[in-house]
Amino acid sequence: MPAGSNGGASDGHRVEIVAIIGVEGSVESITLFNTILSHADRSRVVIPNRKVIGEILHNYGRIRQTQVTVGVAYGTDLKLALSTVSDLVRSNSRVLADPAPLIQITALGDSAIAIAAKPWVAVADYGLVESELNLNIVEAMRRLGIEMPFPQYQVHLLGAPESSAPGSSGPGR
Repeated sequence: MPAGSNGGASDGHRVEIVAIIGVEGSVESITLFNTILSHADRSRVVIPNRKVIGEILHNYGRIRQTQVTVGVAYGTDLKLALSTVSDLVRSNSRVLADPAPLIQITALGDSAIAIAAKPWVAVADYGLVESELNLNIVEAMRRLGIEMPFPQYQVHLLGAPESSAPGSSGPGR
């Protein structure tokens, strides 16, 4: 984008979403002394170009890959869970068909098997699609009776008398 040009789509220029020195936003303008970004909360961030020089600039371009993860119980029919997530991702109008979304099991956790959906979306849809997919996945899992467990831990106290262990029939129980 030429120096001093507007990064907005209204003047025919392509919108550029960048992340630099820990700040993310769309490039509004670049001048001799500073770069102005429009932030997602509608604020403007002015970055002195002396801070930009020599820093790593992440330009997201036109599309960006997002990730939504859901944990399912170990007793779950994984083929059903994977196909449900895949169908929901592919049916979302914000998800791009090309490149194809990746749906995979990413971890075997302490209390759940993690399924990740990694679809590609237009940069402008990045935040919205995560919320839509999370809502649709939770509703579908509940409707199908697929358990999404939350972390649970058992605590055993060392040196505690056996009679005070949970579930025991000791004194006071």
